[in-house]
Amino acid sequence: MPISKPHSSLGADNKGSCSNLAIYLEKENEELDKIISRASSRNEIFELESRKQSFFTASEVNITTVEVISMIDNNKRKLGANDAKYFAPTISFSPNELSHIAYLATGKSDIINVWDLNLLELEQFNTLIREYGRKVMDNYALNFNRQQKGINTGSDLVYFAKIEHFRKFKGTDHDVINGTEVAGQYKKGLNSHLHFIVSRKDKSQRLKLSPTCNEKNTNRTIADNDYQVGFDRVKWINLNENTFDAHFQYKRKELEKFQIQNILKNGSLQEKFELNKRLESTQATIESANKNQRHSTKLKM
Repeated sequence: MPISKPHSSLGADNKGSCSNLAIYLEKENEELDKIISRASSRNEIFELESRKQSFFTASEVNITTVEVISMIDNNKRKLGANDAKYFAPTISFSPNELSHIAYLATGKSDIINVWDLNLLELEQFNTLIREYGRKVMDNYALNFNRQQKGINTGSDLVYFAKIEHFRKFKGTDHDVINGTEVAGQYKKGLNSHLHFIVSRKDKSQRLKLSPTCNEKNTNRTIADNDYQVGFDRVKWINLNENTFDAHFQYKRKELEKFQIQNILKNGSLQEKFELNKRLESTQATIESANKNQRHSTKLKM
């Protein structure tokens, strides 16, 4: 499942300027600059420069960090000094999901690292992730249940997103604690993910929108108008998973589904028992179908 975290701030204080966060998200471009400084040819420099990632919105690409800071920091009308000014949702993908996107982008099933992609393949890979990221923010907007107030898609928000392709080991990672990896080293494999910076206020600056709100599907009435408030985080995660499967025509295995993983992690003993029985039954059905298919094929031969 795409791991959807709606209210991360990546350690930044989101009650002030987003400048520290926006600059932090330039870290991969800065790493590429270090490699470029050691490049020996114009072609190598061009290829490395072309691998840099810029911010994008619901309708635009190639947004600069300065523009991001300016737009987010100035979209805060009537927010107090102690109010959150922005949030930083993140979307991470499983290895299987990233391999599937890479296959759609290249037609190749042996992509094990983003460096395996040539520039054309990388652009297609990025395009697919950007398209999905925009749909994620459409889901984010809808999940506030403020359609009557004009919040229908990501275009009604002020947000900026950036794709990152690498992850480093942290001191808290299991492999680092066990001594098999070193903190600060790059992780192997495809590790592409999405970072967002989204303003607390909508584009009109009339509404406050917080994914940390504890209410969900709460009905309120103001001036004879009924509407719902709140942000259902579980619903957003499920929406993002369903959107991924539909957008990428991904055939998700049972154990990859958020609903299944959530029960295995947080469910009661009874829920886990019933789930395991259902999974065993499903697996037995699949194995029986495969056995019958093999038998049928053998008879035809």
